[in-house]
Amino acid sequence: MASKLDEIFSNSVKSIEALANLSSDDAESNRLSGDYLAALEKMVQFDHVHFTDATGQTRTSSNDTIYSGDKWFFNEGMNGNSGIYVIMPTNSSMANIVFYAPVQIQGKVVGILSSSFDEKTITRLLEYKVYGASASAGIVNTEGKSFISLESMKIQQTSVQGQTRHSFKSFLYTAQFDNENRNNIIRAYTTRTPSSYTFKGDTDEIHGYIAPLQTVPLCVYSNFPTEAAKSLYSMGIKAGRMLQFLLIVIFVGYIIYLLLIQFYIKRVESRENYFAGYIAKAESEIARAMIYVDAENGTYEDLSSMALPFPKKGNLDDLEQGFIQINDDLQNGDDFRHFFETVIKERKIHKRISSVVFRSTIPDGCPEYFTMAYIPVQVKLNVVYKGIILFRNITAEKSKEIEANQKLSFALAAARDASKAKTTFLFNMSHDIRTPMNAVTGFTAMAKKHLDEPEMVKEYLDKIDIAGKQLLSLVNQVLEMSRIESGKITLKEQTCDIQNVITALMTTYGTHAESKGIRFTATIANVEHRFVSIDSDRINQITANIIGNAIKYTLEGGCINCTVNEHQCDREGYGLYTMVVEDTGIGMTPEFQKHIFDEFTRETSTTVSNIQGTGLGMTIVKKLIDLMDGTIDIESQKGKGTKITFSIPMKWSKEATANVIEKIDVKPQSLKGMHVLLVEDNEMNREIAQELLEENGIVVDTAEDGDIAVEKIRNSSPQQYELILMDVQMPHMNGYEATREIRALNDPQKSNIPIIAMTANAFEEDKKNALDAGMNGHLAKPIDVQKLIQTLTEFRSN
Repeated sequence: MASKLDEIFSNSVKSIEALANLSSDDAESNRLSGDYLAALEKMVQFDHVHFTDATGQTRTSSNDTIYSGDKWFFNEGMNGNSGIYVIMPTNSSMANIVFYAPVQIQGKVVGILSSSFDEKTITRLLEYKVYGASASAGIVNTEGKSFISLESMKIQQTSVQGQTRHSFKSFLYTAQFDNENRNNIIRAYTTRTPSSYTFKGDTDEIHGYIAPLQTVPLCVYSNFPTEAAKSLYSMGIKAGRMLQFLLIVIFVGYIIYLLLIQFYIKRVESRENYFAGYIAKAESEIARAMIYVDAENGTYEDLSSMALPFPKKGNLDDLEQGFIQINDDLQNGDDFRHFFETVIKERKIHKRISSVVFRSTIPDGCPEYFTMAYIPVQVKLNVVYKGIILFRNITAEKSKEIEANQKLSFALAAARDASKAKTTFLFNMSHDIRTPMNAVTGFTAMAKKHLDEPEMVKEYLDKIDIAGKQLLSLVNQVLEMSRIESGKITLKEQTCDIQNVITALMTTYGTHAESKGIRFTATIANVEHRFVSIDSDRINQITANIIGNAIKYTLEGGCINCTVNEHQCDREGYGLYTMVVEDTGIGMTPEFQKHIFDEFTRETSTTVSNIQGTGLGMTIVKKLIDLMDGTIDIESQKGKGTKITFSIPMKWSKEATANVIEKIDVKPQSLKGMHVLLVEDNEMNREIAQELLEENGIVVDTAEDGDIAVEKIRNSSPQQYELILMDVQMPHMNGYEATREIRALNDPQKSNIPIIAMTANAFEEDKKNALDAGMNGHLAKPIDVQKLIQTLTEFRSN
C-alpha cells in the first residue's frame, strides 16, 4: 500500500509540474481564470486545481479568491521548487494532500499551480481486497496524529474548533495494546521505519503492519481482515483436498503422457511444415514480392512474380549485395547490415518480426518505398532453419509521412518568424512607451519643483497631456489590431456625405501639416454621388493612418497632395471611390514595400528614426480595406516620396440628406446642484472624477463597489440622485450586475434613474453590453471632460 501511494503521489507531482509548464503561456496572457482551472479539473485526476499569483492570492475553479501567502508551500513554490504539502484534518476541515509547482514566464516565477486530493479521495485510495475480503488502511504522521483514521482504531481527540480530529497515539494506550506492540508502532511512525504489530480485537487477535511513505512524512498502517483470515483457512483446507486429487490425476496423466509422447514427436515436424506452407501462401497474397530463405545452408530462392535485380537463386551474400545496389537511401546501411547479418544469418528467434525500410527508384524516375520483413517458418529448438522475406510497397504511407514532416517544418519556420516579429515589436513598443512615460515622470518632477511658477507648471502639464495621448494612441492601436485578428470588428454602415467626411479630414490634417511646414493640398473631383452608405468611422481611420504617415515621414518644406475621385463600379447601385495620397517624404525601399502590411514591421527602428509608431498602422489599414472589399496600391522610391492609392466600393444612398448630429453648447453652470452617484472601485480614478464633477457645481456621492451602489440607491430618498456614473469592472459586483439590480427595484423613481457607464472597456461590443444591461449611455476612459459635461447636460435637460 505504501509503495502504491508513493507512486501516485510522485506521479501527481510530475503531473502538476507538466500542467504548470503548459500554463505559462496562459499566465503570460492573463488567461488563468476560474473557467480555465475548472477545465483543468475535468482533464486531470485531481479534486481541485488552484492558481496562486505572486502576491499570495489564490484563484479557485469557482472564481473564488483566498489568501495563501502565509502557507509553507507558497514560499517553496515562489523559490522555484515543486513538491507536496500535507494539510492535517481538524474538526472544521478535511485532510488534504496538495501538490504544487511554480509557473514561470521566461525563467521568472509568476505564481504557483496547485492541485489536491481531498479526504474522500485519499480514503478511496486506501481501500483494497485481501482474499475477497474488503480492507482499508489509515495514515498517521510522525507525532501520532491521524491523517486518515481506520474506524477500528479511532478515538475522538477533542471538540475544540480547528484542533486535530482523531489521535492515533491515544488508541495505542488503550487496553487492547501491550507495551511491546505499542512501542513498536510508536518507534515505526517516529523514526519512519516499517514494523508489524498485534492487538486485541473484540473477538480475535488482530495483526497489522505499518510502513513509511517516502514522498511525505507520513506512515501507512493496515490490519489484516478477520474475514480474510477465515477465508484463507478455508481455502487451505480446500487446497489440501484438491492437492490429493491432483496427485492422483497427475499420476494417471503421466502414464498416458508416456504413451502419447512418441506419437506427438512424429506429428510435430509435419505440422510445422504444413503451417510454414500455409503462412507463405497467405503472405504471398498481400506481399509485393517473396524470397524463400534456407538459413541452414545460407541460400535463397526468389519466388516473386516481379523481376528483381539479382539472380533467382544464390547465396545470402549475393542477396545482400543486390539489395544494397537498389537501395537509394544511403542512410540506412547499418539497418541493412543488421537485417542480413544479425536477423537472418545468426538464425535466432526474435521477440518481434524484424523489418527494414528502403527506397528504390523505379524506371520512370519516381522513388518508391518498401518495407522488407523476415518471417521464420521452420524452427527447431529456437534455431531458424527456413524463413521467408516479404516485401510491401509503402510509398503512399511514406509520402503522407514526408508531407506531414514538411508541413511541420513550415509551421515551425512560420512560428519562428512570428516570434521574431513579436520580439522586434516588443523592442519598439518598449521604447515608444518609455518615451512618453519618461516625459510624464520627468515633467511631473519638474512641475513639483516650480509650483510657485504657474506659467511653467501649465507648460509642463500641457506636455504631460501630450505624452498621455501618445500612450493612449499606442494602446488603442495594439488593441484594434487584436480585435481585427479575432474577427470582432463589424462594419456599422450609415448614410453620410462622403464629401463632408473627406473635407473634415483634409481640414484637420491640413492644419497639422502646415504646422510642420509642409504644403498640403486636397482636391475632391468627379464625385457625382455624395451620399453613400458606409462605416464613416472606419473611412476616417483608414484615411487618418495614411495621411498621418505622410505627414510623419515628410520633412519640413515638403508637400502632400490628396485627390478623391468616383469611378464606375461593376456592382449595381455602387460607386468606386478612390483616394490618392502622394508625398515627397523619405520613401521606402522595394524590399520593405513587400512587407509593409505585415504585423509589427517598420523599415527603420524608432531608436534610429526618432519617429514613434508600432508597425501596426498599415496592417490595420490593409485589413479594414479588405473588410470593405477594397484595394490598396503603394508606389515609393527611397528619398523621393510615396504614392498610396486605395479604392473602396460604396453603396449610393437613396436619402437626399445625410444624418446630421446636432451640436449642443455645453453650459457647465446648468449642472449646479445636480446630485450624482459615482461608482468607482479605483481610488485614484474616483478622486479625479469627483474633482472634475465638483468643479462644475455637481454634488457627488461615491460608492466603492457595485453592491454598495445598489444599497445606496435602495436606501435613498425619492429623487435623491439624478444620475449614476457606473464603472464596469469591480471586485464584488460589476457594473452590469449592479445596473440589473437597480432596474429590478420596486420603486419606479429609483429603478429608472439614468445610469451612464464610465469604463475603460471602450469597444463597440462594450457599449452594446452596457445598453443590454439597462444602462442609458457609455463614456470611455480616460475621461474626456467636455464629453462628460455634455452628456450630463443632455440627461439633465431631458
